[in-house]
Amino acid sequence: MKKGLLSILAGALLVVGCQNYDDQFDSLEQQINALAAQASAITQVQSDLSALASQVSSLAGSQLTAADLASVSTQVDAIKTQVDSLASVGEEVDNLNEEVDEILEALGELLEANAVITQNIKITNEAELEYVESLIGTEADDPTVIISGALDVNNATLSTDALAARVNAVVSKIRTVIGAVTITASATIDASTLGFIDGQATISHGVDISKLATVSKELSLGHYGDIDLSILVTASSLTLSNAASITTLNIGNLTGTLLTREYVIATDVSLGDIALTTSFNAPKAGTFTWGFDAAQTTSLVITVSPTAKVFAQSLPSTTATITLNNSGTGSEGHFDALKTIGPNVTFTNPAKAIVLDALATSSGTLVIDGVASASLPALVNQGGPISAALAGTFSAPLLIDAASITTSTTASIEVKSVNDYNNYTTSGTFETLIAKGQAKSIDLGFFPALKSATLTMAGTKSTAYAVTVTQSSTVLADLTVDGTTNTLSVSGAAKLTSLTTAGEITDFTVASTQTITSIAFGHTFISGDTAATVTVSDVTGITSLDMSSLTKVKTVYLAGNTKLASVTPPSSTVLAEPVAAISVILKGNALTGEYTKATAGSETTPYAQAAITSTELAGFKTFIEAYAAQTDRTASGSASATSGYPTITYDMNVDVVTITGGTTTDTLADALSVAVDAAVNQGLDATDNTVDDASNGANGVDTKNELALIQ
Repeated sequence: MKKGLLSILAGALLVVGCQNYDDQFDSLEQQINALAAQASAITQVQSDLSALASQVSSLAGSQLTAADLASVSTQVDAIKTQVDSLASVGEEVDNLNEEVDEILEALGELLEANAVITQNIKITNEAELEYVESLIGTEADDPTVIISGALDVNNATLSTDALAARVNAVVSKIRTVIGAVTITASATIDASTLGFIDGQATISHGVDISKLATVSKELSLGHYGDIDLSILVTASSLTLSNAASITTLNIGNLTGTLLTREYVIATDVSLGDIALTTSFNAPKAGTFTWGFDAAQTTSLVITVSPTAKVFAQSLPSTTATITLNNSGTGSEGHFDALKTIGPNVTFTNPAKAIVLDALATSSGTLVIDGVASASLPALVNQGGPISAALAGTFSAPLLIDAASITTSTTASIEVKSVNDYNNYTTSGTFETLIAKGQAKSIDLGFFPALKSATLTMAGTKSTAYAVTVTQSSTVLADLTVDGTTNTLSVSGAAKLTSLTTAGEITDFTVASTQTITSIAFGHTFISGDTAATVTVSDVTGITSLDMSSLTKVKTVYLAGNTKLASVTPPSSTVLAEPVAAISVILKGNALTGEYTKATAGSETTPYAQAAITSTELAGFKTFIEAYAAQTDRTASGSASATSGYPTITYDMNVDVVTITGGTTTDTLADALSVAVDAAVNQGLDATDNTVDDASNGANGVDTKNELALIQ
């Protein structure tokens, strides 16, 4: 018994030629029957045999390997060991023997299905055909075979219907050839079962090789028309001798060398992981797919239809020049995996739409002059020119320019940061700029045709990054500033109508810009920098300002804004530190209010103090008094006409005040003057320049006593 099944199955592993397995199966059956007859632990043995039967069943229909037979041997040996260890033998079990019979039958069929013919096979005449028919069964239930030798088939003299059918019946049973293959068809030959050739192969048109997956050496095919070899994954090299007559070609899963590069009438070409050098010519191809997934190291020119869609979605990089020609309507270029264009090379694709979503480094020259929209979302490093001459939009949000960028003359350009104005070849004409992380100061006057700018500044408390707009920005209409900006200065922008801020800004200035009608404040201070300042002067189109979102503001200067009728001051709760000197200037605007004159007193009549009613001044009074109340900022103890708060200065005017009790209007500065209201300047004692004087008779509200008049 120790010799038993293991010696039988070990012998099966060494089978090379066509053998008769009957004796071995008989011996195997005897050993398993002997084991079964001795089994007292019937449940466990039956379970193990059931598992073994399932494994043998699962191997049906596939090519048996040595590993498969070794697995079966191991399991049978395990059953033998169980039986050997039994202390006693139970009764015979018929159904156990039936299970063993089924296993043996399935295993026998599996071995037969992998029959090996160890000789050359040649079918070029009827006599040779008859001989081969004696080796290879052609019935439906006959197994496919492996030929260990060369295969040579030529049906030139076997092309009658009957003979051709017999040839097909034989060839269709060949699964594998370990040797050279030559198949020449005068009539169609069915080699659709052939999957593996270990050798070189030459196969003519008319041979069905739809299941051919692997050829270890050179493969030469004479096929033409529509060719679908999508199952073919490996060939040392591939030659297509009738390429001039190929209308479509699909070798999209092939890895190897393609020796044929001219397909003059092909309308659809799909190549697998195939290296291309020098040129590939398919001038009629409307679709070209190339699955090469290694770096391109040799120059390549790809010629396709002008309207072609090109898919090279696995190409990771190129250190050589690549040129494509598809520039027509509807043309596309898909280079989804391309991350690097090497130095001193040029990548050219004039397609109308291009995918370069992974491109991170363009050290050479990138030419994409056909696109209306250039999108380079991952581009970080630029070492050479980028040309997108027709692009109305150019988006590279991670890029700090390091070489020239060419777009359409009126483009919208998005980059991370503008580094050199001269790198933008259309700097004098492009109309929109978006900077996602501007890492230096920028003067928009260098882009005189700019109509809209959105800038996210990348400053810190230690930088001096400035956004500057001057009279050179003759058509700039809309400006948005975000991020961290040390200084924002707008002066003389003739067409600017809208300004929006966000992020952090230290010094904000808009001056002499008559057209601006909207300033939307949304920024705050820069922590660690000086406190914020706000200057709006001579902006004659602005009617209101809401600064309530601004925090830690130390300076407000609003002057000469002749239509500015409504102002909301900065935050009175989030204040600059007491060390900051506070200044508020309001003059020459269009603020309105009311003034109630003081009533002089006497020894027998009471003195009535003057009053100022103004929404804007009341807001700024709260702002000023909040700073005055800071613990380390002490108010002056003097109540003289010139007194105020230490390090807090202000001069606040209401431009049109109505004098109480009539319709007379004046400026607040005039209303506080001696000429208009002597009593407010002299106080209860009716004497100038004494402690009870509420006004100093000059300017607007610029003293603590005048501040107290605001209701």
